[in-house]
Amino acid sequence: MSVSDRKVSLDRARLTEEARIVGLREFDTPTLEAVERRRLQLWFLSIVILLGVCAIVTAGSIFPTLLAEWGVSVSSGRWFTGWQFRALMLTLTFGFTAYTIEKERHLRRLTRLLVDERVLTAALSNRLSEVSALLDAGKAINSVLELDAVLNIILNSATSLLRASGGSITLVSDDPEGLREGVAGRVARSWEPILVTDHDTPSGMCVPLVHRSELLGVLSVHSGKGARFTEYDLRALSLFAEQAAAAIANARLYELEQQRVAQLVESETRKSEFLAGVSHDLRTPLTSLIGCTKMLQRKDLADHHRQELATMIDRQAARLNRMIEDLLAAARLESEQPPPAEPVDVASLVRELAAEYEVDGHPVTVDAPPTLVALGRAEALRRVLVNLVDNAFKHGTPPVVVTVTPDPASASTASTAATGVLVSVRDHGGGIAVDDRERVFERFTRLDTTRTKPGIGLGLSIVQGLVASCDGTVWVGAPPDGSPGTVVHVRLRAA
Repeated sequence: MSVSDRKVSLDRARLTEEARIVGLREFDTPTLEAVERRRLQLWFLSIVILLGVCAIVTAGSIFPTLLAEWGVSVSSGRWFTGWQFRALMLTLTFGFTAYTIEKERHLRRLTRLLVDERVLTAALSNRLSEVSALLDAGKAINSVLELDAVLNIILNSATSLLRASGGSITLVSDDPEGLREGVAGRVARSWEPILVTDHDTPSGMCVPLVHRSELLGVLSVHSGKGARFTEYDLRALSLFAEQAAAAIANARLYELEQQRVAQLVESETRKSEFLAGVSHDLRTPLTSLIGCTKMLQRKDLADHHRQELATMIDRQAARLNRMIEDLLAAARLESEQPPPAEPVDVASLVRELAAEYEVDGHPVTVDAPPTLVALGRAEALRRVLVNLVDNAFKHGTPPVVVTVTPDPASASTASTAATGVLVSVRDHGGGIAVDDRERVFERFTRLDTTRTKPGIGLGLSIVQGLVASCDGTVWVGAPPDGSPGTVVHVRLRAA
């Protein structure tokens, strides 16, 4: 048996004993009404007896012959003498008065016990109502997982539980500035609930929303005009805040899981699209290679046809090799740590690449000083320029112009010396829409939905990764003169 059970048993035993003493044996559970009726009976009987004694004494004083008939006389030879009769009446009076006082004492003790029992019963009933309301609020809060819906249910449940006129919830993630001043700021700093009892403003309460030693926000409620909250209300709101904080944490986890699922779905979709695109793009050169090799096996094939087929095989093999290199480069950017940057003469590198494209029949116009050194890696910057120039020929329109200049954005107003190098690759095609200029750097993204042009959507993604590994930046713009075309800018640090 617990301590509380033993206390209840002792209180019940005392209650039963006091009821037996005052004569309420027929009641299994005495009530305040029965005690009051018993008190009225006791005092009514006491008054009747006292009045009777007074009447007898008064009658004996007025009519001595009447006392003589009852055997009371001042002479000897009777039952009682006069003074003995008075002593007997006085003794009866004091005895019954003592009896009445004793019963009244027990009646008052019984009344206190019954009042205490009623107070405890009322407190228990209020406590059960509070627990029931908290359980109902907890069920309502946990019935949904969307954060906005959870916050609305928390606020409505708190105002309904405490009969408040309104309230607010301030989350740390949404409004950190709002938790630095006022009562909410004090609660956020101390993690202690505060009861506002200013006479000039409506009464209010503010409690922290803490889950697993992390402050999620602050819950505030305020009463209507003339109403006041108590410490009991503050305790109830603190208990409610524990459930509310757990619900907010669960809603956040649900949102994170939703985002992860959306990312996984998007990744899976892009992977499927990538596999379909790569399969299509790889199949095209492979089909050409297989067809060309079968044609070369014919003995009656003319020499000039053999030369054309050999050229086609070389071109398709180079195309297939570029696709494989793009896939390997993308994988290396994720897994390998790039070596440190070193000085690279970007102007000389651009002129060398332009000479190679000139040999292949794709002239590139170069506008660059004799020498301009930037920090980077020669192999990485060469791959960046090759991808940008290839994209300009593939998706744009010649002529392709490569410009290398000191970066004007990095030049100080106090000095004309620039601290960066700007490389710009321009074509004269239709250009890229503003909304797509950021998207083109995403992996496996191709603006050509018809897939009539070669590629797997990794070129600009590789460019961005290589430029970032050289501590540079890359972005897509439009020609400054307003003419059609696309300009891809690469900013590098000057050596």
